Amino acid sequence: MSHKTWLSKHPKELWILSLTELCERFAFYGVGYLLVLYLIEYYQYPNENATHIYALFSGCAAFLPFLGGFVADRWNYQSPLLLGAIVNAIGCFLLATGVHALMTIALVIIALGYGIFTPSIVTVLGYTYRDKPELREAGFSIYYASINIGVFLSLACLGTVAKFISWNVAFMIAGIVQLAGLIPLISYLVKHKETYHALKTAHKETRRTKAPLKVVEKERLFVILILCIVSIFYWAAYNQGFSSMAVFAHDFMNKMVGSVSLPESIFMSSESFFLILLAPVLALIYTWLQKMGKDPTAVTKTALSLIFMAGCFFIMMIASFEIPSKATIAHVSWGYLVGAYFFMAVGEMLLAPIGLSIITRLCPPRYTGLSVGFWYACVGFAFLNGGLLAGFMEKVGGLSTFFCIFVFMTLIPAVILLFFRKKLTKMSHLHGNIPQDITHVEK
Repeated sequence: MSHKTWLSKHPKELWILSLTELCERFAFYGVGYLLVLYLIEYYQYPNENATHIYALFSGCAAFLPFLGGFVADRWNYQSPLLLGAIVNAIGCFLLATGVHALMTIALVIIALGYGIFTPSIVTVLGYTYRDKPELREAGFSIYYASINIGVFLSLACLGTVAKFISWNVAFMIAGIVQLAGLIPLISYLVKHKETYHALKTAHKETRRTKAPLKVVEKERLFVILILCIVSIFYWAAYNQGFSSMAVFAHDFMNKMVGSVSLPESIFMSSESFFLILLAPVLALIYTWLQKMGKDPTAVTKTALSLIFMAGCFFIMMIASFEIPSKATIAHVSWGYLVGAYFFMAVGEMLLAPIGLSIITRLCPPRYTGLSVGFWYACVGFAFLNGGLLAGFMEKVGGLSTFFCIFVFMTLIPAVILLFFRKKLTKMSHLHGNIPQDITHVEK
């Protein structure tokens, strides 16, 4: 099968929704992933204070989709998309004023917009694959690539604009891009309204369902719960990529490439760049392995993601080994940081899109938005604690010791998950021809 033919098998809505998400993530992560550098450079915050503020912002932002999913399941999946995008843009414009008194308000608004927007777009995307379960993981990998195109562009572009023009202009651009994302979104709602109306009708039917959960549904929810809890260890470590690792890039890394000194954001964007490269490759591999009957289960992929994250921080541990305790400056090669981001990217591709895919597949239809929200609530809890941990990077006896914490934090749950993978896979009930349509509940 040619690459073009394989792509044509995916729902057309995938591309419109992916473009919408690209613009939303450009704005949201343009603020979020650059926040530590912004606070250090623009407001002269100490490293510990900057990472703690990032912890609160990223933690709350990732938790809010739990509430957003609860609202979407009882409202609809159209209005939250429009409202979330507009709210996010307003927050970016407020941050662009550069008024310190408005900074907290702007961050709260941006987090709120993210929380409103995210569960609805994931639910809609999951519904588009109701008749194509064999392409679901590949489709979510493509969708996740669009997210990271947005992240890569925001870090590379906004970070460069902030460095050479101003932070205010950078955040203004973020807000404009978010508003531009309304164009493909409205196009989707108009051109593919039959899909949305079918989802809305199915949603109403499942909302009327008052029957207690069946045994299969309960076991599937247990698997979702375990995967969400285990993901907390991954995301707490991942949070370091834009908190403690951002501080590492700012204070301890040699930023010279040849004779040119590059902004820290360029190096930080390498993780998203690797994700973009990996997404189509993994999507094709998943499809090929599925045809061969050898596609690793979601549980196995989750364990592997944790192992790769352990590898990421093993590299950071080596990079920091010769930096003395209490040091304030060093010139470690940027190759270590980029290599660590590569391992982080592989781990992320094995966890994030697979996690979202398996939740929309296993979850009882009437709880889809809420379950997606719970996934993000776990991410929020992890981000909050990961950001708080980042504030201790100068207090644990050296950077090498600090990064070693995350090696064990991710490696231990990976081993435990691998030990129970067969049991959890059996409880997923993905064998046979169990219907996955949102309008059906498995017997």
